[in-house]
Amino acid sequence: MQIGDIVISLKGHDADKPFVVVAEAGKDFVLIADGKSRGVENPKLKRKRHLRVADQSGIENPTNAALKKRIKQFNSDRRLYAEK
Repeated sequence: MQIGDIVISLKGHDADKPFVVVAEAGKDFVLIADGKSRGVENPKLKRKRHLRVADQSGIENPTNAALKKRIKQFNSDRRLYAEK
């Protein structure tokens, strides 16, 4: 799990929602944000074992607008594959 990865939350009230890893916080934790409910200025601390890596975001300098746009694209791609 690296900075910039798109991850899916597996546990908690945000389960099954996509986020982007914006920073590492120790050995077992990362900071995640989605640009909407969790902005870059207030990321969520989450255990790595409660997340699943889904894709690379390609975002080097995260902003809320960039995160929202990339997660929207990821959700759109995910729906297309689910319909097939």
